[in-house]
Amino acid sequence: MDFAALIQQYGYFAVFLGTLLEGETILLLAGLSVHQGYLNPLVVWLTGIAGAILGDQLFYYLGRKHGNSLLRRFPAWAARASKAEQLIARYHAPVIVVLRFAYGLRMIGPMMVGMSAVTPHQFTVWNTLGAVLWATLIVAAGYLLGDTLHWLVGDIHQIEIAVLSSIAAVGALAWLIGRWRARR
Repeated sequence: MDFAALIQQYGYFAVFLGTLLEGETILLLAGLSVHQGYLNPLVVWLTGIAGAILGDQLFYYLGRKHGNSLLRRFPAWAARASKAEQLIARYHAPVIVVLRFAYGLRMIGPMMVGMSAVTPHQFTVWNTLGAVLWATLIVAAGYLLGDTLHWLVGDIHQIEIAVLSSIAAVGALAWLIGRWRARR
C-alpha cells in the first residue's frame, strides 16, 4: 500500500480521533493532505469540527460530574483552578472559544468550565463556535503550508513523507514537552 492510499483510507478516522484530544498537528497534516488531493476539504473540515466538539463536550461533562475528585487527585490542577474559575465566571464565552486555541489546555479547560456555573447549553454554543473557527484556521494553515512548499520546492510529492513526518514529530515533541511540564 502506498502513502497516498494509506492517507485516503485512514485519514478521516485519524482526523476524528486526533481532534477528540488535542488535534492541531493532525488537522494541520490533514490540511496538507487536502492540498495534495488525498482528502476532501469539506469532509476534513466537518470531521475536525465534529471531533473537536465531541472531545470538549466529553471533557466538559467529565468536569461537571467528577471535577472535584479530579482536582483532589491532581493537586497541580487545583492550584490553577481558582484563577480559571474567576476567568470563566467573568468571561465564559470568550474563554470557551479561546481555550480551543490554547495548546495543552484542550482537556483541562473544558473540565474547568464543566465545574463552573456555565450551563451545558451555553458551553455547547460557544464550544461549537470555537471548534468551527479552530478547524477552519488549522485546516487552512495546513493547506497554505502545502501551497508554500509547492511554491518553494515544486513537486512536493517527492518530499511529502519527510514533511509529514517532520510535522508529526514536532507535534509529538510539543505534546511530550507539555506532558513533562504538567508533571513538574
